[in-house]
Order: sequence, then C-alpha cells, then structure tokens
Amino acid sequence: MRRFRTLITALAAAAGLLATPGAGPPPAMASGPVVRGVDLATEVTPVSARWIHRALDDARDAGARLFVIRMDTPGGLDSSMRAIVRDISSSPLTVAVWVAPDGARAASAGAYIAAASDVVAMAPGSNIGSATPVAGGSGGDLDRKIVNDAAAYIAALAGDHGRDAATYRRMVTHQLNLTARDAVRRDVAEVIARTPGELLARLDGMPGKGGVPLRLDGATLRIDGMPWHLRVLDVIADPNLVFLFFSLGILALGWEVFHPGAVVPGVVGAILLILALFGLSILPFDWAGIAFMLLAAALFAAEVHVAGVGFLAAGGVASLVLGGLILFDEPGLESSSPAVIGTAAGVGIAVVALVRTAARVRHIAPASGDAALVGMVGRVRSEVGAAPGQVFVNGELWRARTGDGRTLGPGERVRVVKMDELTLTVEPTEEE
Repeated sequence: MRRFRTLITALAAAAGLLATPGAGPPPAMASGPVVRGVDLATEVTPVSARWIHRALDDARDAGARLFVIRMDTPGGLDSSMRAIVRDISSSPLTVAVWVAPDGARAASAGAYIAAASDVVAMAPGSNIGSATPVAGGSGGDLDRKIVNDAAAYIAALAGDHGRDAATYRRMVTHQLNLTARDAVRRDVAEVIARTPGELLARLDGMPGKGGVPLRLDGATLRIDGMPWHLRVLDVIADPNLVFLFFSLGILALGWEVFHPGAVVPGVVGAILLILALFGLSILPFDWAGIAFMLLAAALFAAEVHVAGVGFLAAGGVASLVLGGLILFDEPGLESSSPAVIGTAAGVGIAVVALVRTAARVRHIAPASGDAALVGMVGRVRSEVGAAPGQVFVNGELWRARTGDGRTLGPGERVRVVKMDELTLTVEPTEEE
C-alpha cells in the first residue's frame, strides 16, 4: 500500500508542476561556496543508487565543494548500497552523510553508506546501526560467512575514514544501534547538527577528502528530493509488481489475440508488459525466471489452440510459479510466494475460462452469411435434379440442384448441404 500511495503522490505532484502557470527553474542561489545534496528518505534501491550517481556528477560539474546525503532510510539492497559506496569513494567531492531530521535513522544499508562517507553528521534525535545483512542461507555456515563478510566490509570502510572499526563491526555482528550522542562519543560520527545552517557551520574548517580543509563561509546548502519520474520508477521497480504486470500483460494480449477487435485488452496488455520491462531494466533478475515465464505463455497459448482437459494450462501455472519464484533471487528482493502463487492460479483460471468460451463459440452455427443456410430444411417449388430448379428455404426462393442428380418434385422436403455462389446443393430429408 505504501508504494501505491507513493505512486499516486508522485503522479499528482507531476500534474501539479505541469499545470502551474509560470512554473520554472528555482531561483538562483546566494553567492558563496556551492554545496549540493540529496534527500535519501527512502529505501536503498537501484533507482536511488542511479539517482545519487547522477547527482554526484552534477554537483562536481557545478563546482560544488561538498556533497551532502541527508539520510533517513531503513536499509535496502546490498548491490545498490555497494554501488553508492563505490560512487562516494571514487568521487573527487567531499561527501557527508547527515542523518536527519530528528527521528531519522541510518539503518542496515544506510550504516554502510555512512561508514564510507568522509563526514558523518547526525541530528540530535537520530540513530545509526542495526546493519546485520538479510542472509539467504538456513542459519548455518553460509549465513555466518555472509555476516562475517559484511562485518569485515563495514569495518574496513570505517577504518579507512578514521572511525572506530570495532563499533561499526558490532553493528553487523550484534545489531548495535547508537543514538547521535553515543555515535559521536564512540567515534562513529563526527558532529551533531539539527539544521542545514548548523551543519555547515560545524563542518567549516574540517578536513575534507584528501585532507583539504572545507571552506564553507557564506555557503548555502541545496538539498534536492528525488524527481517525480524516478519516484514513479522506484514504485514500479518492485518484484511483486513486475511479476504481476508481466503475468497480466501476457493474459491481456492473449485475450486480444483470440478475441480480435476487443482493443482494450490489447492496449492494457501492451502497457503492462512495457511497465514490466521498465522494472526489469532496473532490477537484477535471473534469465531462468524469464525463460519459465515465457514457457508458461507458450503452454497457455497451446491450451487455447488444443482445447484439451487443462493439462497444458496446469503446466503453464507451474511454469509461471517457478518463474516468479526464481526471477529475483537477491536477498531482500525476492517475490512474495503467496502473491506469485495467487497470480499464477488466477491467470490459469482465466485461460481455462477463455478455452471454454472459445470452444462454445466454435460449436455455434453461423448466424449470417452463406454458411448460415447449410443444414436448413426447405421445400421444392419447381423440379430439382441435375438441372437447377427452385427451393424455398429460410423465407426465400433459391436456385438449387441435387448433389447426386436425382430428381425431386415440388413439395418434397430438402436439406441444404452446400452453397456454391448463389446455387444451393440439396438432398431429400424427412425432417420438418
């Protein structure tokens, strides 16, 4: 529900920006050193990692002396966190993580990003820690290896920046969490600041990247929020939504193929598949999952053509479930098993219903056209044989001949067996 609310809010904000008369770029900043930043008030995802990468490049091009990540995050994906850490390490700018406002947290992946930054600042009511990774094993040696690797990683990041590596290590091994005051006291953070002005004042003169002192007198901090289109993409890049969009898109396009002219299912299916591809372009996925989902689509299509007893549809449901469960296998990025099974079962039921509808349609006699006369019973009006005569069928007089050349007199009942252009081929019958 939180993601859907975020999606609606982002779309509304975009509409407001487009509809506001005279909307334009923000006013020019005051003269002084350039300080740029971003507001990371969300989970650490591939979208937020790309956004920070781009923001760091923009700040460098603008001649910024300091880049600030104002952070309030519960954590996120390991791969995205490591991408941000690499960008911070390789950037020529001094990067400060400011855990703010009051009540904010730098938990899990946020603690690693803070450890990699050049300066860690915290608002008075904030906290940092609880960085134990979500392990993918079963509680044995594999989980211990994952935890030990993470502990060594965060300790190395902290030690490289002159912070207490042992305390950072305990954030992983013992789920340690520290308040702002405790963090400064234990060399986890450097300063406490409640407002942007207070932050810049405390950082002025401190050594930045490469030991060069920060000169921030007269500087103004500009912190940008995530653009609306990236917020929308961040919502779409959800494993459960990607699987749902992919499954429903296949179903909707299949309905359009087997019910040509419906239009709406085809349009909706195309949109859903495009949204699914957007999500897959952001999230790390397994090609085996894609292969299983395509196999499911092929089995569903075969079920519609064969119109059997449901074995192909059952195979399609099984393939769809397998594909959904292995499509995303990174810890913290797995699809919900109940959502995958429920969606696959729903698609399977819809396919079976489509098959039965198609079967009923195939057994309905045509209601119009030449084929509609085949099987109808009428009476001979003028002698019919090898030479054409006339019969009265369906309220009209038709030119007709017999298929075997026998002669039928007026008043005899006949059934239409074929129509060739405007001439019927009939045979005698006792039906009324």
